[in-house]
Amino acid sequence: MVSVLVLIGVFIAVIVIFGGWQGLRSLVSLASSLFVVFYILIPGLLGGINPLLISFAIAAGILFIAIFLTHGFNRESVVAYAGTMISVLLTGVFAIFAVYITKLSGFESEESIFLNFKTGGSLDFVGLLLGSIIIGVLGVLDDITITQAAFVTELYNSNKDLTSKEVHKKAIRIGREHVGALVNTLALAYTGAFLPMILYFQMSPLSKSPVLNLEIFATEIVRIIVSSMSLVLAVPIVTIIAVKYLKDYKPKESSKSV
Repeated sequence: MVSVLVLIGVFIAVIVIFGGWQGLRSLVSLASSLFVVFYILIPGLLGGINPLLISFAIAAGILFIAIFLTHGFNRESVVAYAGTMISVLLTGVFAIFAVYITKLSGFESEESIFLNFKTGGSLDFVGLLLGSIIIGVLGVLDDITITQAAFVTELYNSNKDLTSKEVHKKAIRIGREHVGALVNTLALAYTGAFLPMILYFQMSPLSKSPVLNLEIFATEIVRIIVSSMSLVLAVPIVTIIAVKYLKDYKPKESSKSV
């Protein structure tokens, strides 16, 4: 326990030293998001609230805290928040479609089965799966939308002769590069978390085809695909909004300091 607290202390120190005031605000944002998850989302789920609806509502709250508390209340943040929420909505729609066509039940792990017994079968595990996909992609969406909005602002301010069409074209090109890196990061993150199970099934005498048909693997594949789709869609969405509403925006110097 002491060693964990030491690691947390080192993490906080590094963030504050490197990030300064904005780093401190990001830590407050992280603490607030965790508070919302543990004291609102989880009790709500156990209380029988529709998992998809509460996950979307919690996502809106977490994103509001993460974007506005970390980056300030300004036009860039508003654009990023709007683009992110549209992307989250589309993520939910695509997640519903993906889970429906793959016929996932939500019982991809032993923990789900034990939880079902513990709650007397009162929880909607398909809804929990959909909600977990939405919550899981929030951090990466926040990254890509706020970066894209800031890049559009810098393009406008760096060259007053650039037209909206030219700014859109340049921003989309950068966004594609960003998405490529983040999709790879996302896939590797899921793979890393799932590595022991992958090794276990790699040693299994079963052929690879039946293994891939197992729900535990199919669920992770759906997570990766849906999350990656949301990142791809976020770039054009937030870029269109940013190009329209950030043309004459002048960010305060304080918001750019580290």
